[in-house]
Amino acid sequence: MYINFWYAAARSEELTDQPLKVRMLGQDFVLFRDASGAVACLADTCVHRGASLGNGKVREGGVQCPYHGWRFDRDGRCTRIPSLGAGARIPSRARVDAYPVVERYGLVFAFLGDLPEEERPPILEIPEWGRDGWRTMAYTYDWPVHFQRSVENSLDAPHVDFVHDFGGMNNTTFKLEPERSVVEERGAWGAVHLIDTKAQHFEHGHCGVSHTWTWLFFGKGDNSPRFLFYTFITPVDETRVRRFLVHARNVQLDAKVDDQLRPANDLAEREDRVVIESLRPAESPVDTRHEYLVADDAIMVRYRERLREWEQRGWRIDSGEVERHRKRVAFAIPGPGRRQGGSWVLDAIPLVAPDERSLPACSDSSLSSPSS
Repeated sequence: MYINFWYAAARSEELTDQPLKVRMLGQDFVLFRDASGAVACLADTCVHRGASLGNGKVREGGVQCPYHGWRFDRDGRCTRIPSLGAGARIPSRARVDAYPVVERYGLVFAFLGDLPEEERPPILEIPEWGRDGWRTMAYTYDWPVHFQRSVENSLDAPHVDFVHDFGGMNNTTFKLEPERSVVEERGAWGAVHLIDTKAQHFEHGHCGVSHTWTWLFFGKGDNSPRFLFYTFITPVDETRVRRFLVHARNVQLDAKVDDQLRPANDLAEREDRVVIESLRPAESPVDTRHEYLVADDAIMVRYRERLREWEQRGWRIDSGEVERHRKRVAFAIPGPGRRQGGSWVLDAIPLVAPDERSLPACSDSSLSSPSS
């Protein structure tokens, strides 16, 4: 799991007038709406005695701890300590990590890391959202799998021929288009697979560590029928993910069709989940030596290269170290406020140290040819 990316934390409709406790990257967070209605995201652990802020209440635009009533604003600053009395000075160290939040596509995204705004990787865009001529649907799924396996499944076109039957599309051939095998655009990586003919094709890719897209085109031209899927995959911990899926289509725009399509989308998710749950090892291998990959797997090879790059930047959580200290230490993912210095009560979550002797990056030579 990696810090310094935007993660979908919840659906906007889940936010009520009370705090919402959410688990991401193996840590707990609390979401709430401040006095202006904007969503805030804080580390869930109260720095006083370790209570869960998510079990508290929203009071005067802040979240109030259920144990001793300490109150924290959207920036993580403590604004009230009842036991000190009215007008008492609040120590500057009485604060919790706060994380940037945006609401987009009916979802609440939280940036879990300490990068300044200009350095943050982007949120995957959905250009069709709210546009005339398009209909969108939203889904949420929980999978008991490692996040990397879930992401790589979204990047895998050939499996569609064997795991699913999308309206009789099985027994087709998903073949990687050589000229557009792996492309990069605005920091996102994508690939194109043809379906039997150039009139139909399948585009897919990832933006950052866990935002993916899967586009299915039927025919040529801007007005050709399209089924587009955008998935924001949030690791709950090392063994679970929550998948926030947005489906966009430019055909069958009647809202009644939503009820007809939902069972098909639910079935596709179940079919994928059953396969991914059975993969061994449960986490994808760190390199290509322990899997026999072929040319159609190029996008996944590139994805694993990026994971190694992000690990070398010091963004990967050391989950083993977190687990070793779980009963004695309350960790927090560092928010941008830590870059301003000062003393913090909660320890920053352990990260895997960059290793100059790390495994060599994957390359095209890592992909096996049919004759190998």
